[in-house]
Amino acid sequence: MKKISILLLAVSLVLACSSDDDNNNNGNNTDVTKAEVISNYADIVYQSYLDSYNSAVTMQNAINNFVTNPSEAGLTSAKTSWLAAREFYGQTEAYRETNGPIDTESDSWSLGTEGQMNAWPIDESYIDYVASGTENYAGTYGSIISDTSVTIDEATIAGLNEGEDDKSISTGWHAIEFLLWGQDNTVPADDLPGQRSYTDYTTADDATRRGLYLTVSTDLLVSDLLDLVNTWAVGGAYRTVFENLDTDTALQQAINGAFFIAGDELSSERMIAPVDSTDGINGLGQEDEHSCFSDNTNRDVFANAQGVINVIYGSYGSIEGASFYDLVNQEDAAQALALQVAATDAMTKVNIVGNNAQPFDYLITQETSDDLSGPVMQAVEALFTLADEISASASVIGINLN
Repeated sequence: MKKISILLLAVSLVLACSSDDDNNNNGNNTDVTKAEVISNYADIVYQSYLDSYNSAVTMQNAINNFVTNPSEAGLTSAKTSWLAAREFYGQTEAYRETNGPIDTESDSWSLGTEGQMNAWPIDESYIDYVASGTENYAGTYGSIISDTSVTIDEATIAGLNEGEDDKSISTGWHAIEFLLWGQDNTVPADDLPGQRSYTDYTTADDATRRGLYLTVSTDLLVSDLLDLVNTWAVGGAYRTVFENLDTDTALQQAINGAFFIAGDELSSERMIAPVDSTDGINGLGQEDEHSCFSDNTNRDVFANAQGVINVIYGSYGSIEGASFYDLVNQEDAAQALALQVAATDAMTKVNIVGNNAQPFDYLITQETSDDLSGPVMQAVEALFTLADEISASASVIGINLN
């Protein structure tokens, strides 16, 4: 099966329109089976979680080095490693809502750790100090770091996650992000992320507890990622369950993750919600950004959408195999072409957001959800269309997506 890259999709469209081949086979003139698609999907999931884990270990090392010997250069290195690791993790979001181990707990494989790893938006004052004049957390703690009666270890901070409400987040990517960048109180037009100083880990109040919190929360994230790697490895607890599912059930679950991200989580929660909550130039919508402290939301959007494409085309890194697209193309070439066109359009428009010279918190000050002329809402509309075509394509191979 040939890998269909985004850069070659336009050429593929021309070939698809001009082809005289009526048997709708893939590039190797060999039909793929649902079982082959499921096996290839499992390989992709495993490899992408492994890449995410490995990049998180690199981040962990950088953070440990920084906390041991705080410096401006060390803080920059830790931030750079966080940004690099997010590129991998963002693509794994397409495995959400698949009845799998990331967000479904079971006696068979445990886990269900998505909320511990990537919950947002967070009330940062639950973890640490916030700037004077911003809202302080009104729960049990002034902040976890400032309350010396709270032991900072993995079990404790995991137990405190969402302890008061759904914004009292104490763990995961965005807790680490906040501890590295601090609040982003800058004006979006200034194109600056949070401005936390490395001296928060040297001479500032609670410096030692802050450093401990940063390392412990990072250790917990790395551990959660390793659990996902192990459960998706060949012979792993969930991999075994998944590969023994009825093929239509397994395929439905896999496709549903891509459908969910394109048509709901990414487009609605991560893009429309901050557009709707922004107040224009002051940029209050940045509080609803996925990565509001680091100004990395542009890249989050791109990585999430790329994860959808990975599932559609059965391709990730060096892995190329039987795909959802292949199955659709075998049954209905016209619908496969519609899926391909929608995928190309979505990634073209998402790329404008993901690689924009302006940060996401600035872009949303220029848009409303009623105006479809800006790059964010253009990408949203394209993602909605892609979700519709994913659903229609699933139908032609006998899979129903709700």
